[in-house]
Amino acid sequence: MHWYDKDGNPKHWVEAKDGTKRGTTLRDARKLNLVPSVTSILDIMSKPGLDRWKTNKTIEASLSLRRGDFEDDDSLSKRILQESKREVEEASKRGIRIHDLLESFFKTGSIPNDKEDEAIIRSVQTLLYSNCGEQDWVSEETFAHPDGYGGMIDLYSDTFPPSTDPWVIDFKTKEFDTGAKNLSYDSMGYQLAAYKKGIGASKGTRIANIFISASNPGISIFHEWSAEDTLRFEKIFGHALELWKETKKYWPEI
Repeated sequence: MHWYDKDGNPKHWVEAKDGTKRGTTLRDARKLNLVPSVTSILDIMSKPGLDRWKTNKTIEASLSLRRGDFEDDDSLSKRILQESKREVEEASKRGIRIHDLLESFFKTGSIPNDKEDEAIIRSVQTLLYSNCGEQDWVSEETFAHPDGYGGMIDLYSDTFPPSTDPWVIDFKTKEFDTGAKNLSYDSMGYQLAAYKKGIGASKGTRIANIFISASNPGISIFHEWSAEDTLRFEKIFGHALELWKETKKYWPEI
């Protein structure tokens, strides 16, 4: 789980008795009055889209692996699960690398020499300008909200020209080709709505995901959630937050 202090500083790790670092636990959070992250709260809800993707990875592994000589069913099953887990972890690493790439660009303005990395940045730039207009973007900003949760936002617009609307943006990496459809799930909207409220964004702030292809660098898709969806997502996240607090028996205060 990820945690933040009352000032929005990440507190995902604490010092163990032997001086090493370990992951922050709920017990630590109670002592330090930390708040859970948006994504940790949403983990209490089922994610059918993510579950389907993981199932597909397991099926793909089962089709690609051949049974070894004298290998029994149990051994083969374990090997299939290990391979699918490895592929999920590799996908997560690719996603983190792309997030880090975009964070570096929006904070420094520097574009790497690697052609694929440049293609990713250019595609995101194009989508942002064509859908959001000129904005003063802030990358990877953290926050803590009085309702008792925190988070880190991929991108949002800080100062807004009068002719444009403010935005909160979240990046998602997936493997897809040009023209891909059905990339978005409501849980992504819950996350964005929580971020919007978390930073105290104005009522007219719009929320969107940018899907970035990990398999085809330079292909990205912009998905804006409607104002009606945003209001619905805010309510759903509020219910999820209360469920999390009751389930964990922890009611953090800021």
